[in-house]
Amino acid sequence: MSVKYILTVQCNDRAGVIADIATLISGMAGNILDFSQHSALDVGVFLARIRFEVPDAVTVADFATIFQQIAEKYNMDWRIYPENQKLRAAILVSKTRHTLYELLLKHQDGQLNCDFPVIISNHSDLAGVATQFHIPFYQVDPAKGKQACEADINQILKEYSIDLVILARYMQILSKEFTDRWSYRVINIHHGFLPAFMGAKPYHQAWYKGVKLIGATAHFANENLDQGPIIAQDVIHVQDTMSIAEFILKGQDVERKVLFEAVKLYLEHRVFVVGGRTFILD
Repeated sequence: MSVKYILTVQCNDRAGVIADIATLISGMAGNILDFSQHSALDVGVFLARIRFEVPDAVTVADFATIFQQIAEKYNMDWRIYPENQKLRAAILVSKTRHTLYELLLKHQDGQLNCDFPVIISNHSDLAGVATQFHIPFYQVDPAKGKQACEADINQILKEYSIDLVILARYMQILSKEFTDRWSYRVINIHHGFLPAFMGAKPYHQAWYKGVKLIGATAHFANENLDQGPIIAQDVIHVQDTMSIAEFILKGQDVERKVLFEAVKLYLEHRVFVVGGRTFILD
């Protein structure tokens, strides 16, 4: 019997890294199933995602003890994850339901390797969706003030042992304190092709500029509105004869696709952040 793991590595780009990793896994009677790597020459950084299997007697602790020798040699930032480990993701929403439904249906179809133990909203509108999927629903009140409201959210996230926060059109600006606490663990979907059309009503902004393409962007949320590191993007052509309402309807399909893609990439440990910039390893 064997067990599968995913190893992620980030370090300065040096000769011998790949060979040393492969030799170590082979020495543990392991087998590399997939090895994705990239040398970002502009910043001199080596990135790798290695999916491998070893005899089930080899635990994470065993691997870490042996791998530490290589990690110290190359001054690595590294993580190892059991492939079957499911992260616990909370979904934050407001009144718009299309991205929420997309995540829940994809999860129901087995396309997202995670658990959705809770949905949190600043409105009651989507409580019925949570009930439909048998997920606890909590309503928080921004009128209490940002600090108190985010304290309530953090308490819920703690109660449900959350690993990842997904903003599925949650229409509230998060504080620096919150995004720092959840650094690179909050994924937001913006209904615009960043860095253009930040902030409110991006479809309206795009329409008044006469754009020929509209898009959506999934990114890590930080203290700067719509300026966190980008994970996934896509666009769709529009015609000049379309109204703003038609822009919004067509854009929702892109939002669904992009948020799902970003969450899936994160859950598969394919997203690396270097100096505030993302690299995705396929």
